[in-house]
Order: sequence, then structure tokens, then C-alpha cells
Amino acid sequence: MSMPLARLASFIALGTVILSSPALAQATDEQNVFVMGGPFTSGYFSDAFLLWEDHYESNFFAGVGYQYFMYEHSGGFKLGAEAGLGVRLGDRSSAELWAGLVGRLDMFQIGDIRITPSITAGFSVVTDTIGVETERAAKLGHDIPFLYYLGPEIAVSHVGYPELEAFGRIHHRSGGFGTIAEIDGSNAVVMGLRYKF
Repeated sequence: MSMPLARLASFIALGTVILSSPALAQATDEQNVFVMGGPFTSGYFSDAFLLWEDHYESNFFAGVGYQYFMYEHSGGFKLGAEAGLGVRLGDRSSAELWAGLVGRLDMFQIGDIRITPSITAGFSVVTDTIGVETERAAKLGHDIPFLYYLGPEIAVSHVGYPELEAFGRIHHRSGGFGTIAEIDGSNAVVMGLRYKF
């Protein structure tokens, strides 16, 4: 295992141990399912946040996912796991499977509206590349089916309907600054709906 990967694994393990200690966190069993979809961008990860820019491909991502939260800190932070399955459609088609840890911060409210930031970090595997990701893989000279996954997200919900929320997310695959590959794979700007139970 490379040094950056070893550090990432150690950091995740340490965070899980700290958050699971009885003094800091309590067990929870919140679960949810979600659907999401949106276009891929032709830019890099940071460019995907510039929603007003005309940098969208004709390629599209659509997926379904599941989250299970294991621990909740008294300050509103929740730690859980996420897994999902998606399709990538456009100039070619492929399937994607991703999974990782998810951290969620349930502490912001304006009137009756809750605003909830979260981030999912893990791994993604695809059956084929798509769009600008195909061009970037060609420059590497080899396939890139397995990459890191990162999904920063902002969700909104109404206090009267706490089981439902809408969200926006950047659906990102990359080589993690060269720890897997020197590539910013793909970035889709997605919108979604989530049902909690």
C-alpha cells in the first residue's frame, strides 16, 4: 500500500474508533434510499462546482443508492456507509458501482427548512469510461475501472416532512492525486431525492 493510501486508511480507522466511543457518540440505525441523476461535465472536479458555466457534456449519469448511519454525535454529526449502482449513458454506456463512508452534519435550519451538508468518500468501479474520462484514460495508456469516489452534497428538507429530502451532489471519480492513477476521471452534477426510514 502506498504511503498516501496508508495514511487515508489510518485516518478513516482512527475517526471510526473515536466516533464510536460511548463518550462521543451513540448508536443509531437511520437508513435511507435515494435516486439521483445529472449531466457529466467536461472540466475537472473544482470546475464542477461552477454550475453556471457551460461545461456540460451530452453524457448523463443516473443511479440509486442506500445509506445506513451507525453512529450519531450529540453535535449533529452522523457517520455511516453508502453503496450505490448507476448507469452512465451518452457517447457510450457503462455501469458504475460505488461504496464508501458518509459523514453528515444535521445542525443547520432556517425557519422550517433544514440544510444538511454531507460527504461520501470511498471507491468506484465502472465497466467502461465515458466522455472526457475516456480521453484522459487514453492519455494514461491504460484502463481505469477502479478509482476513488467522492460525493460532496447539500440536502434540503422541510421539518414537516423529515423523511423526504432533495439534494445536489458532485458525483466524482479520480485517482486521488496519483495514489491510484494520475487522473481526474469524471464529474457529474446530479440532483436527487431521498427517503429516510
